[in-house]
Amino acid sequence: MGAATHHSTRALALVAIALSACTGSALEPPGSAGPGTGATSPGTGATSPSTGATSPSTTAGSTHTSTAVTSTTLPPLDPPTFESLDGINTVRNFTRSYRSRGIARWERSVPGVEDIRIPSSVDEAEQPALWLAPRGDRDRPLLVVLHSWSSPYDQHAGIPFAMWAQENGWAVIAPQFQGVNDHAEAMGSELAVQDVVDAIDYATSQDGVDAERVYAVGLSGGGMMALLLAGRHPDLVTAVAAWGAVYDLVAFYQQSRAAGRHYAGEIRRACGGDPTVAGPAQDECLRRSPITYLDAAREQGVPVFIGQGIGDTLLRPSNAALAFNQLADPADRLSAEEVEEIGRRRVPDHLSGPITTDTFFAEGDPAPVFARQSGGVWLVLFQSSHEMVYAPALRWFATDPR
Repeated sequence: MGAATHHSTRALALVAIALSACTGSALEPPGSAGPGTGATSPGTGATSPSTGATSPSTTAGSTHTSTAVTSTTLPPLDPPTFESLDGINTVRNFTRSYRSRGIARWERSVPGVEDIRIPSSVDEAEQPALWLAPRGDRDRPLLVVLHSWSSPYDQHAGIPFAMWAQENGWAVIAPQFQGVNDHAEAMGSELAVQDVVDAIDYATSQDGVDAERVYAVGLSGGGMMALLLAGRHPDLVTAVAAWGAVYDLVAFYQQSRAAGRHYAGEIRRACGGDPTVAGPAQDECLRRSPITYLDAAREQGVPVFIGQGIGDTLLRPSNAALAFNQLADPADRLSAEEVEEIGRRRVPDHLSGPITTDTFFAEGDPAPVFARQSGGVWLVLFQSSHEMVYAPALRWFATDPR
């Protein structure tokens, strides 16, 4: 991969975090009106990934050749500190809009952050990224911060992750992956996924970065990319955290169309037609959807943390439940009736007792209302709408899940 060219004077630590679009014309912020009553039933809205989608092993443009992450014993991580996140629990605590963006606030909040360009290994086109070099006397983890559906790489919602990474000496990479999800080159395309792979390859080639500890995180469209990395490149990421993630573009199209939201039109443009009709457009949407690849993540044992607000009106909370079910051991999966109830933004009565699973939420974070663990996979539903909670994913990454 060609060397990245630098466009600012600062550096940033590598942290893989996927943020998604959720403001204004992107995915709207919490509190937006709910989808219409015509949305597909959450218990049955997921599309079967078996029709026409290409398997991860045969996907064009996948040029990464690194060796798989193994269970080799590594030096323990230093206990994390969280002073930089004092009073910053959610995106809404940090920025008024999910669409807020710009390098200036990154530079003020994260001294040393660097705006770089990384050429694509597919077509050599340069994509921007924010990079923060690690700090310390030994190799440090990389945090990959993934932008949202409707915002580019300099989205302000990603800054708190980088602030925490800098406090703890971790590296951060916040790559652009073809920008806003309103055109065919973006939205989980081959080019978009490879942009993130190229950015991770760049980051792990830098001095002081521990290539055995690569953690990705994102909200909504960023959560979708985090799940795509887990399924398509399980050898590249150590663990991923996905908040309010798009799991199935066909189901998201149906929900968005019923609610009159602009995402439906964006999905039609990216996939080349109505994805509810069997044929090329549906196949293309499935090729871009995590539902097609999460079996591979389960088989490879990639740790995945899935979080979603139980009151999410942009993406039904059943998205999180369905993704969990695909990754979990059969005995730990939610029933179709439980998934459907969660899709109505309610925790079934028989599941609403005291939470005994470690959620990694703490004082000041939104209250968890349901949690389940299956091996290395976590599902946490919490009291909020379409939102991301910063510290729980970071606490979980700091346990060195693998």
